[in-house]
Amino acid sequence: MIFPNLKNKSFGYVNLNLEAQEWSAEKGINITKENNLLLDPKICEEFVNDVHKKYSLDFSYGGWMEDRSFIWQGGYLEQDKIFVHLGIDLNVPANSEVATDFRAEVLKIDNDYPLDGGWGPHVILKNLEKNVCILYAHLDKNILCKVGEILEKNIIFAKVGSAPFNGNWFPHLHVQVISLDYYSELENNNDWEKFDGYGTKGEKELNAQRHKDPILFISLKD
Repeated sequence: MIFPNLKNKSFGYVNLNLEAQEWSAEKGINITKENNLLLDPKICEEFVNDVHKKYSLDFSYGGWMEDRSFIWQGGYLEQDKIFVHLGIDLNVPANSEVATDFRAEVLKIDNDYPLDGGWGPHVILKNLEKNVCILYAHLDKNILCKVGEILEKNIIFAKVGSAPFNGNWFPHLHVQVISLDYYSELENNNDWEKFDGYGTKGEKELNAQRHKDPILFISLKD
């Protein structure tokens, strides 16, 4: 289970883009490119908490290949229209423990803070059972593993971070699958600067091959 301290808690799928439209309408807030209050991590956290209350959830997940053009309009994604989300967001409280769901090798540990809208502290593990790489982003800076380490299943290797150190996002864990071929391409060409959690609509099919649905590789319950 990816969140051992959330065992037996209530969770469910939510589409944050659609929920943001409904929430802003109910609150009478006009979200625009010029004035998007949801880009403020504190306000976005309030919004997510309201969504959880609405559905009686302790935490939620969702986002793979979803269009996020409403909720993140006016942010850094706007320039190149890269609004298609390539991973899933696990919307959990800051400091939630993150554990392995499989036997894994730690491939990469990095931190792009203070980049606004970045990954923050992040870890890439190689799933030694299914031969894919998995990125865990927006973590707390105190990473509990080392590059090259082999982690058995159910090992806590990080905690969920908070703004501004997590990339200046609301508290959540971004999980993104990376195919072995694409990971090798990024490494060999040193292309990590162009690697992102979002893509364009035109590259959706390509990105769906490079980044499979993470829910196939992680477990949200015991």
